[in-house]
Amino acid sequence: MANNRPKIGLALSGGTGRAITHIGVLEVLREQGIPVDYITACSSGTLIAASYACGTMEVLKRDWLRLNKGFLFGLFGLDTSSGRGLLRTEKLEAWVEQYINGKKFEEVKPRLGFVCTDILTGEPVVLSLGDIVKAARASSVVPGLFEPVEWGNRLLIDGGLLSLVPTTEAKQLGADIVIGVDIAATRYMFKKSVYRFRQGYNLLRRSLPIQLYEKLHNFIDRLFTKSVDFIFYNQSDALEESNLRSPGMFGILGSAIDLSLAQSQSRQNHTLDCDYLISPKVKHLGKMDFENAAKMLEEGRRATLAAVPEIRRLIEGYEWRRKEGKKLKLRHA
Repeated sequence: MANNRPKIGLALSGGTGRAITHIGVLEVLREQGIPVDYITACSSGTLIAASYACGTMEVLKRDWLRLNKGFLFGLFGLDTSSGRGLLRTEKLEAWVEQYINGKKFEEVKPRLGFVCTDILTGEPVVLSLGDIVKAARASSVVPGLFEPVEWGNRLLIDGGLLSLVPTTEAKQLGADIVIGVDIAATRYMFKKSVYRFRQGYNLLRRSLPIQLYEKLHNFIDRLFTKSVDFIFYNQSDALEESNLRSPGMFGILGSAIDLSLAQSQSRQNHTLDCDYLISPKVKHLGKMDFENAAKMLEEGRRATLAAVPEIRRLIEGYEWRRKEGKKLKLRHA
């Protein structure tokens, strides 16, 4: 392709075990000579993006096709110390590291951006500098299940909470044309039943008896000590104090549900900010359905092969559309 071609970004959704579908997508783009300048990803999509940029995707594909639930569950252990999650991830990180080889974002191409959510502020955060493994972990933290990742003054969890297919972030990195790949079974992280329960819980929390109890609880704490640490460690997670910088597991989970609920309500008619959306037919398969990994891989290839002619037209017509000031219309595969 010409040197003056548009910069192309790929936005990969999460999907846990379905993420092998992304390998099929990337294989076809490479085989067809379609360059990828930027990859944004969240959750399990970060591992695929990182292995592609680090040159280990073929090894990851081989290993992924051999995965089973027993091996995956063996990568986790109970977290009995942090109070912020149920499971530890050291073994999982060691497994991921073999596909990264100690590289940092600055050392790989295409340029990567891993999308996270700051649970303290509710803001999306794109990590594109520093430790790739740590960033991938941050973008994959399921709230309540794993401990959030501290990154500077941020406390980060799964980017899929706010952006399941991080297309806007790809444009922010510099992509002229963005191709989204959606393998997520739902638009938002939590089921509607969880939102309904949370809404009822929030109504209860705002009721007069609960508010009176909370004020009395805080008054007694202040009466006995002025120590901030003491107040924090004796504060019930159920009260979910929003001004605390170190929320516990239930506070993190509650805040995550509230953020996702607000997102679902504000973006009911939202369309993804991409120029082409590839939607492989894998959403009916389970997140832990490793028995169908080969089928998912092949479906990623099939959907991308079908998309190639339209992607080429988008690339070839980009300069004309830019000069004419015409917007691209979202297309699907």
